Amino acid sequence: MVLLMSSHYFGLIAENETDCNTIREIIRRVLNHPRVRTEIRASNGCNKLRKKLVANLNDLSSKGCNVFIIVHDLDRDRQNGCLNDETKLRSILETLTSKVSNKHICIPIEEIEAWFWADPEIIKSIGRSTGKAHPNPHLIKSPKEELERLSKSNNSKPRYSNNMNTELAKKLNLELCSKRCPSFKNLIEFLRSL
Repeated sequence: MVLLMSSHYFGLIAENETDCNTIREIIRRVLNHPRVRTEIRASNGCNKLRKKLVANLNDLSSKGCNVFIIVHDLDRDRQNGCLNDETKLRSILETLTSKVSNKHICIPIEEIEAWFWADPEIIKSIGRSTGKAHPNPHLIKSPKEELERLSKSNNSKPRYSNNMNTELAKKLNLELCSKRCPSFKNLIEFLRSL
């Protein structure tokens, strides 16, 4: 079933352009529509994302966006190596976006790249038949770096880079990723609610 998208104009805000493009591809797949109207704002890091969030939301609203997706990684504390407090981060983002309706705040654990660890076919492709998908990808420390490590052979340069994420999003097993990654499941449920 193809859903009509004429009334949805997405404003995507993330830490980098690759994340925005990856989310755009996931929206296309979930809503089963090849052309999704989007405006993106890549903030070049989490601090800039929060600092520019209100201004970016106002700008996107002025351009006609009426659905907003904010993607902010849940990073690790540089001093102790533990994940930062997700509840605290969500509270900060909710406060900054309180004047905006029809929004979803997506907080991948560490980074979007964890989602790809949910899919055995993607891991098989990146690792050239080595490596295993993870039943709990949110437990993987530094998932992007682990994908790079998986893609190396004989100490060569990694074949994987985050520039591949949009293409990987086209193949990602959405149902399996939803079962294994809570942040992905919440994003999918939000999109399906539209």
